[in-house]
Amino acid sequence: MNQLNRDVVKGDNTILKRSRPNFSMAEVQAIAKKHFALNGIFKEVPSERDQGFIVTSERDEKYILKISNSQDDVGVIDFQTQVLRHVEQQDPNLPIPRVILSQGGACEEIIKGKSGEKHVVRLLTFLPGVMVRDRPELNSKELRRDVGATVAKLDKALRGFFHPHAKNVHPWDVMNFMVHRPHTDSISNADIRAKVETVFDYVNEHVSPKLTQLRHQVVHQDAHGGNVLLNPDKPNCVAGLIDFGDMLYSPLIMELVVACSMMMEQVDDPVSNMCDVIVGYDRELALEEEEIDLLYDLILVRVCIYITLCAWRSAEHPEQEPYVKNIELYWALLDKLLNQGRHAVTSRFRAACRFPAYSPAIGEQERVSESDERELLEQRHQLLGEQTWHFYQRPLHVERALGPWLYGVDGKAYLDLYNNVPQVGHCHPHVVRAISRQAKVLNTNTRYLYRSVLDYAERLTSLMPEHLNACIFFNSGSEANDIALQMSRLISGNHGAIVVEDAYHGISETIRDLSPKSRPQTANHIATLGVPCSYRGPHAGKENSAELYAQDADAAIAELQDKGIKPACFMVDTAYCSSGVIDVPEGYLALVEQKVRAAGGLIVADEVQAGFGRLGQMWGHEARGLKADIVTMGKPVGNGHPLGVLVTSKAILNRFIEATAMFSTFGGNPVSCAAGMAVLDVIEDEDLINNANQTGDYLREQLRQLATTQPLIGDVRGQGMLASVEFVTDRVTKAPASEQTFALLELMREQGVLIGSSGPLRNSLKLRPSLVFSRPQVDIFIQALDKCLSQLAANH
Repeated sequence: MNQLNRDVVKGDNTILKRSRPNFSMAEVQAIAKKHFALNGIFKEVPSERDQGFIVTSERDEKYILKISNSQDDVGVIDFQTQVLRHVEQQDPNLPIPRVILSQGGACEEIIKGKSGEKHVVRLLTFLPGVMVRDRPELNSKELRRDVGATVAKLDKALRGFFHPHAKNVHPWDVMNFMVHRPHTDSISNADIRAKVETVFDYVNEHVSPKLTQLRHQVVHQDAHGGNVLLNPDKPNCVAGLIDFGDMLYSPLIMELVVACSMMMEQVDDPVSNMCDVIVGYDRELALEEEEIDLLYDLILVRVCIYITLCAWRSAEHPEQEPYVKNIELYWALLDKLLNQGRHAVTSRFRAACRFPAYSPAIGEQERVSESDERELLEQRHQLLGEQTWHFYQRPLHVERALGPWLYGVDGKAYLDLYNNVPQVGHCHPHVVRAISRQAKVLNTNTRYLYRSVLDYAERLTSLMPEHLNACIFFNSGSEANDIALQMSRLISGNHGAIVVEDAYHGISETIRDLSPKSRPQTANHIATLGVPCSYRGPHAGKENSAELYAQDADAAIAELQDKGIKPACFMVDTAYCSSGVIDVPEGYLALVEQKVRAAGGLIVADEVQAGFGRLGQMWGHEARGLKADIVTMGKPVGNGHPLGVLVTSKAILNRFIEATAMFSTFGGNPVSCAAGMAVLDVIEDEDLINNANQTGDYLREQLRQLATTQPLIGDVRGQGMLASVEFVTDRVTKAPASEQTFALLELMREQGVLIGSSGPLRNSLKLRPSLVFSRPQVDIFIQALDKCLSQLAANH
């Protein structure tokens, strides 16, 4: 509970009392004539704290004369007046009252009551129209959206405005809701009373601490059905917004908290109507995720304030007419919101504004319904096919991620050592901002001139060997590899290709022939090399293993020549991820390169998994001692944003484009280039390649230390932020522990760590954490792995 709440709860109920002015009609008419030279017909209008009158002048012009409550600070009244004048200057088109100066040229005049108390008198223009609450049949979707847009425009006009009395206290201040907690005993319905108390206590403990972190400014926060006017002849637009007496310096979201209660108590599905108001606001003034995720609880609080305040006043002043005649409608509204629940309502709010699917905030936990999970999986099978791609016996449902962590919809955190797409960490804020900012101004194709694609191409090629100085952009690594093969064939004049026997290079029809991992080798023009593994291969442990393994290139070239085919290229993933992340013998790839070049082929380095610092250098082909003619990239280029790149020499690229007129509609679009540029910023600014080496070395060091006590570990290998652990049941025979490896994935998931398996025997872990991975996270992984391996050993 904040200090203000504590002070009020102790017993100061002044702000809850009405004490309205009580000037007679004759006195009011005299006041209007004296200070504003205004004569005419006076009609009093209902008001909670003030005395208000509609005045029709002798010239048939209408005004609002307001006499303030004597308990209201003069400075607070001035605050309201200055807001009206400020908004008139900032947005003259907003339908709000205007201030009429007095005979003395003042915005306000001071008068005295019968007991000598002071009151402020003001004159405002009258806004024609009817209150929305009086014409419920006109409360349309279009009107509700315009209500949201109107208050958003008002908030935009109020940005930067402040007044010394903007932090005044009054009973409708949602930030000060606990002032009402001691008075819940006035609620006659015991069930509703218990619910109101539960809401107050929950929000005070769990929501209030978060409010100070939200955007704050002066807000109107009173756009309910009694203060929003419409023109019955044009009912889809707001005709006026009145009553600026509840303004405060407060979280911006409080504007929507009140607006979402407009006529909601009289509909079957109030959340649907609330969504309309929220969408209208968000389209004019974008909401932040933290705001929309607190909206449900704050709306509940507003409803509970209404219920409690009305009950307390009825109990304190039974002789007075009830402030709300049909309070049962608000009881029903409270029940409707509680019955739907925070998760369901917040999900609807987010979906209406096209926020990502709802997930608990980081650090929070929520229970997940198994029926919801089954429904989601069934829907996936219906819409995306029966194939199951979720890796685990029970699918992992995530809607939020940050850095090296993924978060389940129950709020559980999972340390991610599997996904190599978010190279600089999930949802890196710099990358997110770059994408968002570019998307706001331009996203088109490369047929037009724009600077971002040129800036990015220049920066990317500057990081390459000097001969790789030109780019062409695509949407994925598969496309880049497909074009790399076509380019190699054109430049070399040959048709064949050489790849590693477990390779994976993409999904296009052409490139799948070069992916024996996913398609059985049937293509006549493809030859494969054995995996040059230093642990398990036929030449493992031999001093001249590089030369011996490189003889596979001679055999592959000969195989193609026997068919009358020459190699157009040798395409290689220098990380060897599909082969179990092997340690390649030093000098091996340089020898293969020599043989392929001698046969007329080009070298294509597939950097989809090896690039951008993964192997401890910017590019995997350089880390492996390979000189490439063509370099391809995907996945990590845009940290998950769809972007593929092919880099080669200007001569090769120009010749290919001249021959093929190659063009990708979305490749190299401004948003993708913004993502790519931001990734390079982060790698450089956060020194992530250095971190990849230091943290990667520490990871492998800890794995080797673990191997001294865990006999299932047969080999530890890798480079940079890439590692592999091969499991065996016998270190002498190297019998693969495939069954245990499969079980390990599930056990590690239970420990909150995500890993993947790889290699032809499926007995190796493939560890590809993001480059922001740190030593403390290595320790978390090692501790979980130790525990799970011990559990496996006990079970076998």
